Amino acid sequence: MRWTKEEIEFLKENYSKVKHISEISKSLNKSAKAINHKAARISISRPRFPSDKPTNRQPRIVIEKRYYEKNKEKIYQQKMGRRKRLKEEAVKIAGEKCKVCGYNKCISALEFHHNQSNKEGNVSTLLKNGSRQKLLKEAEKCILLCANCHRELHNKGL
Repeated sequence: MRWTKEEIEFLKENYSKVKHISEISKSLNKSAKAINHKAARISISRPRFPSDKPTNRQPRIVIEKRYYEKNKEKIYQQKMGRRKRLKEEAVKIAGEKCKVCGYNKCISALEFHHNQSNKEGNVSTLLKNGSRQKLLKEAEKCILLCANCHRELHNKGL
């Protein structure tokens, strides 16, 4: 769509004066992109208008730190709930009870033991900050032992 001489004159008069291009856009019935493009083609510019945004914006790190300080307990509870759900899922994959004595009363007392041949990752580390897929894949390679049987197994070599 071509620009008429009247539209170009209107643009020259108002482009540098009007704060928002949307006002010119409504008057000329053209898009803001078309107005900016035409203004660049006829070499007119706009002064920098002060923005409506606050001038003392805080860095994202400060905002996140403040959020953490206000919601520390909630974040901790969410994290612990996630770890508990992941461990329950991994325990189901590994057999739900100690392979030596059959203990299954407390899930916190159950531990994952790697055979020496397939020791690639640590399940407890994956529980804290690993992905669900990696954790479950690693749990399949382990045997499930209660804390007592796990300590006895490791101390037999002494």
